[in-house]
Amino acid sequence: MTIFEAYIGGLHNFFSIWFFCLFQVTPFFLAYIIGLTMIEIGDRKWVEALSDIITGGILCLIGFMAGYIILGASATSISNIIFGYLTILNQFGGVFLLLMGLYFIGLFRIAEDKGKYYRRFGGLLIGFSFAMAYQPCVTPTLTSIYNLTKSSETVYRGTVMLSFYSLGISTAFSIAGLTISKTLSVDGLKNIRNIVQRISGGLLITMSILILANWMTIYKSYLVGWLLHEH
Repeated sequence: MTIFEAYIGGLHNFFSIWFFCLFQVTPFFLAYIIGLTMIEIGDRKWVEALSDIITGGILCLIGFMAGYIILGASATSISNIIFGYLTILNQFGGVFLLLMGLYFIGLFRIAEDKGKYYRRFGGLLIGFSFAMAYQPCVTPTLTSIYNLTKSSETVYRGTVMLSFYSLGISTAFSIAGLTISKTLSVDGLKNIRNIVQRISGGLLITMSILILANWMTIYKSYLVGWLLHEH
């Protein structure tokens, strides 16, 4: 396997039947990007706020990739440590998702100079929280990669492949997120931006409840069963 094949495998995950598994976190990632977009735009044009939106989105994806790679590289000591504290990390992530959701719905406000740092740092933690809560389906490409990451002799190569696989997933997230972000930022929808922002916050709160109540596995089972039944 080459790094290009690993990257395409991750990208293909989003645009194939395997999407039904990735859908476990997709709505919540998009909710974060959309909510972030509504806040960053304010009274500005989308193009003027684009750098802030992209920065927040990239930091979220960096957090997701970091968590995804660490958990996937099972033969490494850091992976073993993370797995040992996975329950606690999930609970912490659930609490932070709750706080970000409440921030999006406007339950509390932060001064703009501090709010920007909150959204930046928060993006990293949210992305990492997504990775901790996500339970990926083992695609054919991911099976080959996991076979490498399980052995101490090939874990480095496997980690590199896993990095490009997660980059492929993140690329697909970026395309979807920016497309929806641009669509919802048109002037014709300006009057409903606050509503869209609150809906985004509500979705983040929903995920926080799923995590804190330890219902993510139930949610995934229901989601996969429903999508397979429909198709």
